[in-house]
Amino acid sequence: MHLDQIHVVSKVTVQQQLQALAKSTYIVFAAISIILASVLTVFLFTQTVEGWSATIVDQLSIKPEFTNESFSEDCTLLLNASGFDIEYYRGEEVTVNFYKTLPSRSGKILLLRAHSAVRDNTDWVDLFTSELFREGMYIDLASTRQISRAQMSNDNKWYFSVGPTFVTDSVSGRFDPECVIVLMGCNSLNTTTMAEALVSRGAKAVIGWTSWVSADYTDAFTWQLLNLLLAETPHTIRNAIRQLNNKIAEKPNPWNSTLVYYPKSLEVGGFKIPTNLSTSPEPGVDSLNLGIKVMEVIRLRSPGRSVTESSLLDAQRSR
Repeated sequence: MHLDQIHVVSKVTVQQQLQALAKSTYIVFAAISIILASVLTVFLFTQTVEGWSATIVDQLSIKPEFTNESFSEDCTLLLNASGFDIEYYRGEEVTVNFYKTLPSRSGKILLLRAHSAVRDNTDWVDLFTSELFREGMYIDLASTRQISRAQMSNDNKWYFSVGPTFVTDSVSGRFDPECVIVLMGCNSLNTTTMAEALVSRGAKAVIGWTSWVSADYTDAFTWQLLNLLLAETPHTIRNAIRQLNNKIAEKPNPWNSTLVYYPKSLEVGGFKIPTNLSTSPEPGVDSLNLGIKVMEVIRLRSPGRSVTESSLLDAQRSR
């Protein structure tokens, strides 16, 4: 009797131990499964969302007369509604070295709100920095004509500017293969030299102006461009540009400037910017008439003339 009781107790104890072991094993397995599921979820989410960003480079904001906080705020709201995270860079941040890392700062959309001009005696389009020109700086870049010095209208100061060969030879990294770049400055696509350089760095498309534009004018049309490209039923680049140029024809600007895109291929013309969310501020609202109907309230302001020297070394000698 005593032995039987001992045997039973031992048997129960073993069963309890086995059950406890099985329970512990189940808990460990469940914990591992949860961890693996979490890691997989994070991985998949990262793969989906990574790169889903847009960038606004606001070089124009270094001058009070060109500052437009409403533009950047409205664009940010619209882009956020389409599922984009926004990176915003103020005017004083736009230096020669800033441009060197531009691809890594850009996502699927880059709004480059910066002065631009065709360099004297060339067909090169230069992008302005906010970095004041100083003799003896960036001699290696100057000697190969990758940079120049540039002057804004109504401003006696000189600033560094970067040219197409700077983009091809000194910029590091590549743009997102779906990146659409909007060059908002004057003459940004007067020639395709800068656009070609940006596309060679991986950008999908470059949109810009054929001639002069005022800050108000380019802000208004860039805002409308975004509304078309990010509509609930998004427009292709070709259709968006066509609609906006029709608007321009109805209300011509003094410089006969129009929007164009590069490359002029069927693929790029038919490209639609991928969005992370379906977006339409108000169903049924014509995207060209959103917000405050900017075309009706636009105030044209003469941009004057921005000039760039033929090369930095020439500019130094001409002083």
